Amino acid sequence: MKTAQRILLAALTLFNEHGENTVTSVDIAVELDISPGNLYYHFKGKDSLVTALMKMHEQQMQKLLVKDKLDTLHAEDIMYYLYLLVDSIHVFRFFYRSPADLVEKYPTILRAHKNILSSLRTQLNFLFDSLSERNVLLANKSDSTLLVDLVALIITQSCQFDELSSHLDDTLQKYHALSFMMVAILPRLALSDDEKLKLEQTLNSHDFVKDFKTQSPLDFA
Repeated sequence: MKTAQRILLAALTLFNEHGENTVTSVDIAVELDISPGNLYYHFKGKDSLVTALMKMHEQQMQKLLVKDKLDTLHAEDIMYYLYLLVDSIHVFRFFYRSPADLVEKYPTILRAHKNILSSLRTQLNFLFDSLSERNVLLANKSDSTLLVDLVALIITQSCQFDELSSHLDDTLQKYHALSFMMVAILPRLALSDDEKLKLEQTLNSHDFVKDFKTQSPLDFA
């Protein structure tokens, strides 16, 4: 792995674990056992690191937030797709800790951050409208709009809530976020009681993601 890639991965890990505000460029260099000068050769301070990580995150979400086949999802597929969204955001979760402060500190990431949030809402709108039109989701337009707001809020903010209140590990944070969303969505799915129970059992067992593999951030570098 090239040095620049190692630096980005180390920075992302430290930012996620400790928050961008508490991590210095020297901390990242020490983590990698390289000199601060070597790090500076590749990235001229934290500004360029944060900007590069946001570019990776934006490319990641651009690949994910496409409408291809979204209008053919079945009820049992919704849970997996929502987990995919949670997992993708979680990879770059430091961007969603105090995001207003972060974009004020690093104004170069503002456009990309807004684009990601806008694309996420557009994707969720399309998903819920499609499900409603096919009578898979029992919700009127007003309900769908509220569901979009709720799901977007959970996807982007629930991990921060867990870190502050429950201290759950990374994996449990993602399951917790998915559980939040499914509590709101499951009663609205046009399924029999037995089918809903089966979906609940699948959610609680975590088996539905046993073969799921989070993509490396470097896939989007």
